[in-house]
Amino acid sequence: MRRVLGTVTLAALCAGVLAACASREVDWADAAARAEAFQEERTGDASLGVATTNIGSTESGSEDETVVRMEFPEPVRVDGFTVVCFGDPGSVVFFGYTVRQGSSWVGGAAAELNCDGAETRVAPATPSERVDAVSVTGQRTAGSGGVLVVLIDGEDSGGE
Repeated sequence: MRRVLGTVTLAALCAGVLAACASREVDWADAAARAEAFQEERTGDASLGVATTNIGSTESGSEDETVVRMEFPEPVRVDGFTVVCFGDPGSVVFFGYTVRQGSSWVGGAAAELNCDGAETRVAPATPSERVDAVSVTGQRTAGSGGVLVVLIDGEDSGGE
């Protein structure tokens, strides 16, 4: 009897640990509302624009990766990005970007962030000049994901 009780206790303990480690389902309405509030509060910090996308939801198309491309009518200078993710705090999202100058996609950087609402600054060592498009990528690497907000800052003068 003692051996059976020990096995049942061990099985219950393992099930509890696995349940605690499992990703929570994202409250997409709450994540979207928090992302929208952040965007409204910080819109002045994004002189070139804002990109927002769901990472890990079935609404985003692919559950694992989303790409957003922004094109500019005139060349701009890109100074960097402020990135934040709202959703499952245990989720990890890989953020990356590249810039297009003329017909070439060049430069770029990447960072990993949690979907806990904390801001991450991603910027090149020197600003990117004469940029006519920006491509930002978000890829869920762990957890259920969230809403990724990217504030793009720089100058619309093309750096001249």
